Amino acid sequence: MQRLLILAFGVFAYAVFLPTFLYLIAFVGNLPATALSQWLPWLPTLVPHTVDAGRATGPVALAVLIDAGLILAFGLQHSLMARLGFKRWLTRQLPPAAERSVYVLLASAMLLLLFWQWRPLPGVVWSVDATGLQALAWIVFAAGFGVVLLSTFLIDHFDLFGLRQSWNQFRGNPARPVQFVTPLFYRAVRHPLYLGFLLAFWSAPVMTQGHLLFAATMSAYVLVAIRFEERDLLRQLGERYARYREQVPALLPRLGARKTAGSAADG
Repeated sequence: MQRLLILAFGVFAYAVFLPTFLYLIAFVGNLPATALSQWLPWLPTLVPHTVDAGRATGPVALAVLIDAGLILAFGLQHSLMARLGFKRWLTRQLPPAAERSVYVLLASAMLLLLFWQWRPLPGVVWSVDATGLQALAWIVFAAGFGVVLLSTFLIDHFDLFGLRQSWNQFRGNPARPVQFVTPLFYRAVRHPLYLGFLLAFWSAPVMTQGHLLFAATMSAYVLVAIRFEERDLLRQLGERYARYREQVPALLPRLGARKTAGSAADG
């Protein structure tokens, strides 16, 4: 019975994550306010809150504090639960096969809270008027989220989001050790998943003050998260990851980078 419950919980956590990720795309891109809503008339109803629309802003200083607090809360949850020490503690409190699903579910909950409570700051920082540049911005935006999604499959999407662990325990299969490989993007940068997010967050034909706050604070979180994540990876993988880190840049690809064997899951 416990095996079935863990499997059901893993499926539930993933079922919450998937629409949350799709909402994140619409939230960051402010998609209900674009021409896409003409083709998808239900989009504004389905996505009532975005980085640029939704709740009343209220006093600007208070809105900034609320928005920054939401990002901080997400970052603390995301990073704390990803640390090796916390994982070891959590697996003493619940079945190890459920640990990743708990992480995924709580990370999704923190994002949903951010979507719900975000206060837009409508002042425009920049606006791209040229049609070609607008198209380029949307291409980079879409490519960023595309890199994020593809990167998860390159390192085992279903393991990253807890489904493989819950399925293996249901079947009675032993836990599989983390594989160290560098497919595709991981040969150019160590953290393509984070790079994809940064591209998507900053590529905006219209950059409002609220969007800028979101992009800047999320970028700061990414830089901090990379530092802690790599510390854990060095502890787990030792010399293999140390060599990989010497040969491959973290976020910005460089020409002529050597191809290596090895990789690690972001988050």
